[in-house]
Amino acid sequence: MDERLPDPGKPAAESPGRPPVSEGTGTVPRTSRSPLRLIVTVLAGLLALAGVASLAALLLEALRGESVWPGFAAGAFYALPVAFVLMAGLVIDSIVRRRRG
Repeated sequence: MDERLPDPGKPAAESPGRPPVSEGTGTVPRTSRSPLRLIVTVLAGLLALAGVASLAALLLEALRGESVWPGFAAGAFYALPVAFVLMAGLVIDSIVRRRRG
């Protein structure tokens, strides 16, 4: 029989290539996530949104010919790179966690 197809005698959750299923619930058991990782994820998302909003406000004010408030420039100048670095760190952390098993 083809190895890629599940064995008819086994439940589909126990077939090769699928994660183990916890008994009774029918769901995959979740690993515990670090509260620090959650905080960094939320912070990176908020900084990215604030940076994009600052950039949009900066561009709209410049298009209307008004004077640009320096806070918008600072928000776009600092928030977007910090959010990028935090998100890159989260991606690297995720790769390291997956490789460790």
